[in-house]
Amino acid sequence: MKPFQLVAVLASAFAVSLVIELIRRRRIQHVLWLPWLGAALTPALFGAWIRPWAALAHVFGILYEPLLLVALASLVAFALLLYLTVVVSSLIQKNLRLAQELALLRSRLEELAPKSEPYSRR
Repeated sequence: MKPFQLVAVLASAFAVSLVIELIRRRRIQHVLWLPWLGAALTPALFGAWIRPWAALAHVFGILYEPLLLVALASLVAFALLLYLTVVVSSLIQKNLRLAQELALLRSRLEELAPKSEPYSRR
């Protein structure tokens, strides 16, 4: 095993253990744990089986095979960021919708409340 393969496998093992610990402590929500686990396993997968990636690097004309791994890692990072952006965007939309519904409910409550008893916020 070459040094960069060993580093990739060790870094991936550390990342997987970190992700599993965050899942166990429920610090990562159920919607997000699978992409993070996939991102943590990817370096080990790419680093352990270098022959297919070396052949693919030669097809693309890359002389130093680990550069293909860096490029693939960049693509995985981009995909993960894109996925997280979609999740956060949907949460922003849901938060906005809930805030609008809350404002409508407060307005209706103030209309129904007697004029002598103002609605108190808690």
